[in-house]
Amino acid sequence: MIDLHMHSTASDGTDTPKEIITKCRKLGLRLSAVTDHDTMDSQTEAIATAKELKLKYLTGVEFSVRHTGELHILGYGMDTADRELAGMMDDLRGSRVERVREIIRVVQEHGMKIDFADVERFAKGNTLGRPHVALALIEKGYASDLQDAFTRYLNEEGSCYVQRRKLSPQQAIEMILKTGGIPVLAHPKFVRTDDIEALVAELRKMGLGGIEAYYPAHSDADVERYLKIAKRHGLIVTQGSDYHGAMRPYAAIACEKRTGPYLNESIKILTEKYAI
Repeated sequence: MIDLHMHSTASDGTDTPKEIITKCRKLGLRLSAVTDHDTMDSQTEAIATAKELKLKYLTGVEFSVRHTGELHILGYGMDTADRELAGMMDDLRGSRVERVREIIRVVQEHGMKIDFADVERFAKGNTLGRPHVALALIEKGYASDLQDAFTRYLNEEGSCYVQRRKLSPQQAIEMILKTGGIPVLAHPKFVRTDDIEALVAELRKMGLGGIEAYYPAHSDADVERYLKIAKRHGLIVTQGSDYHGAMRPYAAIACEKRTGPYLNESIKILTEKYAI
């Protein structure tokens, strides 16, 4: 088993990087990666824990990039000490904070009494994001649970949604490549496009290296479709749960268990070329 798509307290998960890697070890995973949103703050702790527990590990990140709707690029095997990467991450962290401040302003305009301190407390020193606003809304009684908070207020269709600055797909892919990593298209089923293969071909020209074919929301037919696309374009495939801890209790670590020869070949490439 492997899991190459997990989120920690460094972005919008509820488990620390150490807790995640410890769970991976107990489950007997042969390869894992923590892939927080637009930050690599989790990597030092995750790497140290993986080394301590003798678990093969890939440094990871999940970039949200500009596109009509949702488009995420996973990066694996990147050099976390790269200065240019660190500068980019600082900029993205700052943009997330500014976005949260703007969301709070809009929430207040809608008559809900929460402030920055209410939200910041839930982040516990980690990168601020919409889940922390959601938790503040729940605490104040403006939402019943996370799904309610996002549906009514924080999703794109929500009354308090605020767009944030994102990298272009090319910027994300180039940074991943420049720092020694491999870029992978995350959960393609969620990408809004009339022709996913044409989009993959376009991203391939930019340097895309893989597709997350094995994902809980993908049907067996979806998996086969993405496998065929990957093979036609010379891409590896990956597998991930999109674990967020208590934020998404239905997505447990390594809950995606489907496999196949092409995935095994891809895991071998990732392990030999990119894993620590």
